[in-house]
Amino acid sequence: MEWDRRTFLQTLLTWGMIQGSLGGVNTNPKINQYYQILAAPTPRKLALLVGINEYGEGLNLKGCLTDVERQRELLIYRFGFQPQDIITLTGKQATREGIETAFVEHLIKQAEPGDVVVFHFSGYGNLIKIDPEFAPSVSEGMIRGFVPSDSLIKNKPLSTTNDLLEDTLMLLGQSLATEKLTMVLDTSHYSIGQTLQGDLRIRSFASISEQPNPEELEFQTQLKNQLKQITFNSKQSFIPGIILSAAGNQQVASEMRGNGFSAGLFTYALTQYLWQITSPSRVEVTLNKTAEQLVPWVGTQQQPQQNKGNKQPLFTYYLLPSTPQGAEGVIISVEDQNNLTLKLTGIPANILSQYGLNSCFQTVTTSSTPNPLILQLRSRDGLKAKVRRLRATDTQPLIVGQLVQEVIRCLPKTVGLIIALDSRLERIERVDATSAFASISAVSSVLSTGEQAADCVLGFNPLRLPAPSKEPNDTQNLGGYGIFSPGGSPWPNTIGKSGEAIKSAVERLHPTLDKLLALKLWGLTVNEGSSVLPCSVTLETLEPTSHPLSQRQTTRLDFLQEQPPIEGKTTDISVPNSGLIQVSRGSRLQYRLENKSQQSIYYLIVGINSNGEAIAYVPPKTELESENIGIIASRTTFIVPYPDIGLNWTVAATPGWEQNFVILSQAPFEKTLKVLQESPAFQANKGPILILDNPRQVAESVLKDLNNASAIGSEIIGSAIDSYVLDVKVWATLSFVYQVV
Repeated sequence: MEWDRRTFLQTLLTWGMIQGSLGGVNTNPKINQYYQILAAPTPRKLALLVGINEYGEGLNLKGCLTDVERQRELLIYRFGFQPQDIITLTGKQATREGIETAFVEHLIKQAEPGDVVVFHFSGYGNLIKIDPEFAPSVSEGMIRGFVPSDSLIKNKPLSTTNDLLEDTLMLLGQSLATEKLTMVLDTSHYSIGQTLQGDLRIRSFASISEQPNPEELEFQTQLKNQLKQITFNSKQSFIPGIILSAAGNQQVASEMRGNGFSAGLFTYALTQYLWQITSPSRVEVTLNKTAEQLVPWVGTQQQPQQNKGNKQPLFTYYLLPSTPQGAEGVIISVEDQNNLTLKLTGIPANILSQYGLNSCFQTVTTSSTPNPLILQLRSRDGLKAKVRRLRATDTQPLIVGQLVQEVIRCLPKTVGLIIALDSRLERIERVDATSAFASISAVSSVLSTGEQAADCVLGFNPLRLPAPSKEPNDTQNLGGYGIFSPGGSPWPNTIGKSGEAIKSAVERLHPTLDKLLALKLWGLTVNEGSSVLPCSVTLETLEPTSHPLSQRQTTRLDFLQEQPPIEGKTTDISVPNSGLIQVSRGSRLQYRLENKSQQSIYYLIVGINSNGEAIAYVPPKTELESENIGIIASRTTFIVPYPDIGLNWTVAATPGWEQNFVILSQAPFEKTLKVLQESPAFQANKGPILILDNPRQVAESVLKDLNNASAIGSEIIGSAIDSYVLDVKVWATLSFVYQVV
């Protein structure tokens, strides 16, 4: 329903003040120490979540309500917020006055020193012209705004906008009695003059507003006068708490479409990562992991940012998760004790789109529910999944809010690329392109941009207008056909010359499509959060001396048994405050692989470099002077490339981004190594790091090897001969993404 101001405030006053608490079972002493510290009465946790889809015909967004739902579920089930302490404003409720009133009444008037406060906004942002008289310090006479549902004011000049100004939001934050404030802003202000960037809808208003509402400026004046009366704010103004923004200053935030749902790209990646973390996570680490998930969608065109306040928080949202075990989902309804509905909140979007029937989950154990129950996927609609209790003999009750973890991942054997056609293509070009793609087995479907989720876009260069401060990549090829990411980032070395026939372009791009499909298939195996194979991998640079850049490790087993530290474990890793880790062109790298298990494991490294080439590392037999190549003994550390062979892993000389997958398994990669060793590059003895001419075949072999290593019995998955069935106990795929500069 639509609330007026009086009803809104009356409702606020009727809600109780119930404190959240932290709990859960954990046997890891180090993590237990953190939870014991927080075992005392916890601070109150308050949240205001705003999401607006409805802006008018041609302007509506699609994923903002999903953002609010994901954030709310995360705060309740993962960080211990009480439902009555979270206000959500969506649609017509999210007026400028409504948002500001809720901030004052729900957050400012209730929050006390030490309390935790979260503010989230998903919707349009924009730029607003302002008279220098009101903002003499603003360069170029522009200020930032957040577009509410009532942005256009009736009975006012058309040039007046009713936006919530960024300065107002900062003043509201400074007015809180607590410094533990986190603002999550899944919006952007920089406009490219379009509603789509590639295949993704953007969250920047396409036009600049003429002037702010005078009532908004008056409200700012009132806030400033009130702040002057507060001693600790009288000397200086500062950014309150920490602000997590979806994109940089000259970038746009975008929405992704999944299979049956839409969401903000930033919010989805952020909340998905936070569902799976198991230990204290610094904010910059959280942001870096989130940025990596955005790369396959938008390249480096959208990199989340953080703005530090007066104090740097140690943990995301200033809190530990309320349960020290990560999760891939949560029970949201119980039809009966054999049939339930899950919300799949912790699964990456690219994997969720291919998540198959018969996949299995287990309930997270607690002191009250010590025995995990197995639930099997029967159907899925977007983020919601219908599951059944696998074993009727399990009689332990299931309840709403219970977390579940991935046990078995089923993936279809027939995965193809979905290609969107640039909206600027003429009808005859669309017909010819669709016809040409029909003969390419790597492509499963062809559609128009904006229709549904796509893996890449066939279009012109530039696909969108470049930022004013940047030059086009190749002025000689403007107008040529090429392949782009869903967010409009050009795939390296794919732009053809002007005048090329589109059928010829599709044929020329055939090898690139095989690389993209390989990248998609490798990405479906990533399971850092859910793997129960104990391992760790550190990416290191060798220049000027060996230094760690990034570390990935599985953590789920840490809660089942304590593992002694491995000698030489790296802990001194510097993470950038914003965006991706950056690596200089031509740098020398190495991977430090740590096998923490009680048995030998096998490894494989594949990926895509900044030239757009598919690569793989083929372990030489000389590593251990054994026929079992690519093996790491129990409880040992191994370096790749193997130092004794005098090989360097050198970063490509082309600026861009690279993604490598380190895949570890309890069983050897027999099929994959056979395919690699039969490749022309290996036969020509070009060294262990190969440029693949058959990336799709290599990727399919990886899935076959992991399927064989899992060996799931038919009593669980039936006769699923059309699926790869992977057991999280037997493999771990750790992804490394970095920007080459």
